[in-house]
Amino acid sequence: MVQLISIMKRTFISLLGLIALATAAAVAAPAGTEIVAAGTGSVSLQPNVATVSGSVETTAESANDAIGQNNAVYGRIAAALEKVGVARNDITLQYYNVNYNPRPQVMPPNQTGERYGYTVSRSFAVKVRKIGDAGRVSDACMSSGATAINGVTFGLSDPSVAREQAAAKAVAEARANAAAVARAAALSVVGIKSIELVSSPSGPVPLMRAAAVPSPPTEFDQSNVNVTVSVNVIFIARP
Repeated sequence: MVQLISIMKRTFISLLGLIALATAAAVAAPAGTEIVAAGTGSVSLQPNVATVSGSVETTAESANDAIGQNNAVYGRIAAALEKVGVARNDITLQYYNVNYNPRPQVMPPNQTGERYGYTVSRSFAVKVRKIGDAGRVSDACMSSGATAINGVTFGLSDPSVAREQAAAKAVAEARANAAAVARAAALSVVGIKSIELVSSPSGPVPLMRAAAVPSPPTEFDQSNVNVTVSVNVIFIARP
């Protein structure tokens, strides 16, 4: 029993020694110098999807009439879009509003263009998976009763791969900037303390148009889509 206690004491003393050595090493080791560096990475790719945004506006003396007219026009647009190959679930509502503008008892002089009654405003987005059909989709909307085409944008159906590539370029640029500063101070980058994602925008190319021309079909130029990621990184550097 005495021998066992002696062994336990020696083991405990040895553990205390190891802890003391580890603590001394941690105190002696420099924490490192923090270097804050920024980086930006961009990837430019050909778009593979388009979005056509349109709107329908109707006005009538009664709310039911204004809503019914708007629904009828929207139904004709949806049917026309299906004929050019757009799936029904690729037509989505963006905005819907019913507004009442009462007719004044005394009409103001020289009043032109003012509409009284109930106005129903509806805007919608059409995803065009066959990107070359964006012009045909725009024309189909206008010829079926759309009030306006509010814009056409080109983008990527899955931008995640492009974002990952852009992020890798951004971090690499930040590391290169930090390494240059470290070398100037006779240091070497040994690790990363933190990374802050400043922005990760996907930049579709907007194209605006006032009206569609039934013949010949409308065509849009398809510019590249730029996906950009910016980061701020805190690096750790040591001699």
